[in-house]
Amino acid sequence: MMKPLHLFYCASLLGLTTISGLLLLLYQCAPVLYYLCTGILLGSVGYCVVLYLAPKSRVSGEGKAVFITGCDSGFGFGLAKRLDSLGFTVFAGCLLADSGGEGSKKLRAECSSRLSTVQIDVTDDGQVQAAVRQVKGRLPKGSKCLYALVNNAGVWQPGEIEWVSMAAYRRVMEVNAFGTVRVTKAFLPLIRRAKGRVVNITSEAGLHSPPTISPYHMSKSAAEFFSDTLRHEMYKWGVKVVIVEPGSFGQATDIALPAVYNRLVENLRNNMEEAVKEDYGMEYFDFKMEQMRSGIYSEAQGKDATPAIDAMVDAVTLTTPAHRYLVGSSFEDYVNKIWLGYFPTRWTDYTERPEKESDPKPAMLQKNI
Repeated sequence: MMKPLHLFYCASLLGLTTISGLLLLLYQCAPVLYYLCTGILLGSVGYCVVLYLAPKSRVSGEGKAVFITGCDSGFGFGLAKRLDSLGFTVFAGCLLADSGGEGSKKLRAECSSRLSTVQIDVTDDGQVQAAVRQVKGRLPKGSKCLYALVNNAGVWQPGEIEWVSMAAYRRVMEVNAFGTVRVTKAFLPLIRRAKGRVVNITSEAGLHSPPTISPYHMSKSAAEFFSDTLRHEMYKWGVKVVIVEPGSFGQATDIALPAVYNRLVENLRNNMEEAVKEDYGMEYFDFKMEQMRSGIYSEAQGKDATPAIDAMVDAVTLTTPAHRYLVGSSFEDYVNKIWLGYFPTRWTDYTERPEKESDPKPAMLQKNI
């Protein structure tokens, strides 16, 4: 099968060839139309190039406050430091702020006095309301509103659907989807009054779903649709809503550290129903979990979070940000996400099913062979 990147190159070449052929035909048959179409084409390309290269207007961070969830590590940690360096008053929401978490300690040590850490578990109504009160009490002098909210906190869960408990599904949805809703609703009055913005960090996982990670993909898809609805509803208030969709940055965050992954796998193994365990077999289970582990820690998973953090900074600071920022860890990764998210599933399904004939099969299927 042709890889998505190669198909992209072939499609681009075919498109250019088709356009060239049509222009040549027009030149021979209708010169006036040829010059008109050529002018429109060149003008459109020129406009896009100028738009891309033109300096982008950004807001000043002075006197503006931003609240970010999930700042213990990864994207949230990096974004908090970057916005602090740009002069924003940063409220870095950390799950372990009150229990000596290393991330909150480092933020306080390495950033300016404008940054303060805030204890928040996005699944806890009491902690979310306490965070709102803390932010209100520490807003920059002369300000009564919050300029931006960045919903970044998230968790992950591997496993085929029959292996994952309902409790695990609820945990992922509670953090990634309902946590985003809970924090947004709590801070929206402060955002609306400032005509500020809400930035939701979803994922390319919200655009398509491969096997073995359904809880995470479900939650990110829910966050995508919540963000779309919020953008429409907040338009009348002058509030911007921006979605950032990072691609393959597994090694740039702590969402799937080896210790975390091992614990999640053991929980799957220990909580799987006996009938399911018997039908699939532990050989197949161990193979799939090792296959996923190899994918997470492969070279394809970006180690540098800079591209994703750059997009988040754009979402917060540009005067006219895009509605969505799809960010791949490489050009090939970016093209793959476009391919998987927007092309017909009849074309793309094969890229999501990596099974080979020689791979272990579920125990029950082996008996039927």
